[in-house]
Amino acid sequence: MNESLNKTTRPGNSPGGFFITGTDTDVGKTYVAGCIAHTLIQKGYQVIPRKPIASGCIKQADGSLLSEDALFLQQSCQSNESLQTICPYQYEPPISPQTAIERAGLVISTQDLLTACQASSQLEEGDFLLVEGAGGFYSPICSDGLNKDLAQALGLPVILVVKNQLGCINHTLLSLAAIEQAGLKAHSIILNFSNETNHAQGLENWTNLPVHKVQHEESLTLQTIRDFQL
Repeated sequence: MNESLNKTTRPGNSPGGFFITGTDTDVGKTYVAGCIAHTLIQKGYQVIPRKPIASGCIKQADGSLLSEDALFLQQSCQSNESLQTICPYQYEPPISPQTAIERAGLVISTQDLLTACQASSQLEEGDFLLVEGAGGFYSPICSDGLNKDLAQALGLPVILVVKNQLGCINHTLLSLAAIEQAGLKAHSIILNFSNETNHAQGLENWTNLPVHKVQHEESLTLQTIRDFQL
């Protein structure tokens, strides 16, 4: 096995949180993040969710916007925080956050998102910060940065969500290489839609990261991720 790949995939210890990213958009990051939260809560942790920016939000009768992803995270984490705290930057067009920001005539920086990700109070033992990005690791997330830049600013171990589809091994290894190049530690891989034909067969031969499997539920019923370790 390639030595640099070994370095990429060596799990690290978590400093109290995870950054959730994906190999692409629409891989089921939010559902998987909810399952991670559910698993951590069962282990006795209090999970603090953050999705600092979201596009494709739904306009409500009063003119406000609703991020369904943020709502799902709030419910999955059993959080008492407001949706505005969990996801302060919300945009209606179903386009990349960076483009949505530009169309709105605004400037939102990586520092703005970093500030939004901070817990309302000092993290205590047993608290766990769960931050979900938007799109893939190299997707633009704000006016001046990619998901990579926010992940670097946070400094949290990265969980990579992979959609079980043809080509996913290539997408996974490319994403892991990008995570390593960014100087971050990949914690684990979670293969979503694992109840379908296994297009990730053999992935374990190319990484020594834990590979967990989630059977995506259309009902969004939360699952416990087996053997998930911090």
